[in-house]
Amino acid sequence: MSKIIKALEKAEEAERLAAGNSAGIIVPDSAPARPVGHVAQAAPVVPVASAYRPKAQAGGAERRDSVEVRYEQTKIEQACFHKMEERRLLGEGAPRELRDAFNVVRTQILQQTRSKGLNTIMVTSPGRGEGKTTVATNLAITIARDASQTALLVDANLRWPGISCGLGMDLRPGLSDHFLRGLPVESLFVNPGIDKLVVLPAGASQEDSVDIISSPGMQNLVGELKSRYPDRYVIFDCPHLLGIPDALVFAEYVDGIVLVAGEGHTAQNDLKTALGMLEGRNLLGVVLNKVG
Repeated sequence: MSKIIKALEKAEEAERLAAGNSAGIIVPDSAPARPVGHVAQAAPVVPVASAYRPKAQAGGAERRDSVEVRYEQTKIEQACFHKMEERRLLGEGAPRELRDAFNVVRTQILQQTRSKGLNTIMVTSPGRGEGKTTVATNLAITIARDASQTALLVDANLRWPGISCGLGMDLRPGLSDHFLRGLPVESLFVNPGIDKLVVLPAGASQEDSVDIISSPGMQNLVGELKSRYPDRYVIFDCPHLLGIPDALVFAEYVDGIVLVAGEGHTAQNDLKTALGMLEGRNLLGVVLNKVG
């Protein structure tokens, strides 16, 4: 934990001295951000496509072929690229520095997880408004762009859903409707017009979301999402850590965690507290977001 705090302090100092020119990884929200620390080491639901060709690994474990998916059962709703641009998401016109930054984040995460079969990742932050939904969405988009991977982005923030809005998509039934209304998960998936990316929305906001999050059904669902397709990463956008239990409960279900901190937004004590809460979990890294 102390390594991350030191890295954060070092990054902030570098920002002040080098006017934004640093050796870190940049991942913009309203402005660039970057992973500042590594505490590494440390996991499907339904058919979403009628044509799915898994990668082959002939010639050794590192050999990976491309994955092709054609959506016939999954609904398709084109994301609004203008809206995505407003939210600093990786739409068609995303700036090169933003794409490069997330490519670095993707590479680091794949290097830590792929060979171990770890493919369920939770994205959270110490408090609200630090850009975790932006980071989770961009991470899923970037992973889907890897030739040998697909991605499922799950809006597990049942209190304050944000993924559908960020993509400029209509509000639609989602995760909460699966648990409260019995809707089949496969009927809730939507492809936002981005190749190899499927979104599972949250549905209507739920004040008592922890009752859903902590249910055996949720844990079973995460396990099913994990194991359905070997080429798929499942990214869960979860609520913040401080003051509410949802993310801490959800941390029990996933293979790895990405923590997002907002530069100039996240108090150092909050970051330390959040890191302490995740002690013993597989924290893959910290993304410093909103770097100006």
